Amino acid sequence: MARSTTMMTILGCAALLLAVASTSAALAQPAKEPPRAYQSPMRKDCEAELAKDKGWNAELRDSLRPEVHEAEAALVTRNNKHVVMAYAALWILTVGFVVLLWMRQRRLLAELETLEKKVAKAAEQ
Repeated sequence: MARSTTMMTILGCAALLLAVASTSAALAQPAKEPPRAYQSPMRKDCEAELAKDKGWNAELRDSLRPEVHEAEAALVTRNNKHVVMAYAALWILTVGFVVLLWMRQRRLLAELETLEKKVAKAAEQ
């Protein structure tokens, strides 16, 4: 009897964790209606069993990791436009700054040449 109850708890926990993973993948996409605030009545039992069996806990996390990774990758991929725009803005600012420095350097060189001519002219007199 106790063994079947433990097995039911384990299966319920696995189903709950898979449901959470699929919900997190669905949340990565635009939601059409708000998620329900459902909590399983077996949640406390599941958390207690996971706390007891660290190996099982690690196995469940490892089994859910690819789904979570795919959901996060989809989110990042969807935001690629913003990343490209940010890099473009940074490059435009960098090129503008370099051009500004180049123009200032040319102006200073012209001024230096003018001053050298004035000094040479004043030295001749």
